[in-house]
Amino acid sequence: MLKRILHALGFIVANVIVMIILHGNSRQFWPKIPYLSLRNESTLEHTRLLFNTLLVVTIGQALIGKLPRERWLPRGIVLAALPASLPALIFFGRRVLRLEGDASERYNLSLVPLLPIAATVLEEVLVDKLNPSTAEPHADYSHLV
Repeated sequence: MLKRILHALGFIVANVIVMIILHGNSRQFWPKIPYLSLRNESTLEHTRLLFNTLLVVTIGQALIGKLPRERWLPRGIVLAALPASLPALIFFGRRVLRLEGDASERYNLSLVPLLPIAATVLEEVLVDKLNPSTAEPHADYSHLV
């Protein structure tokens, strides 16, 4: 249980760091990364940024051997589902909540850690559904009685 929590925290922190690196702005001292970094502030670019962030972290985990085979399909589903939900979340903040200015910025910044947390939760649910754990066999001590 503790190992799963630590892996989830590592995934969340890695996603936040990669997202900050890839987001890019005029005040950062490192250059934008071609094909991966944000080109403008549109909703579609932010969706692409989220996908690229999840993809970079997933590739990193696979390269260092921290992504077991039973997580490949759930991670693929998360890679498709989470970025697809981002336009709805942005629409919700702009149109439903009618956030503007600083409130809109805080809402958008709160999505940076919340989206990897949601990815972790969704992946755990999918792993449990797609790879049901088999019950461990019990030792039979009836012959000792």
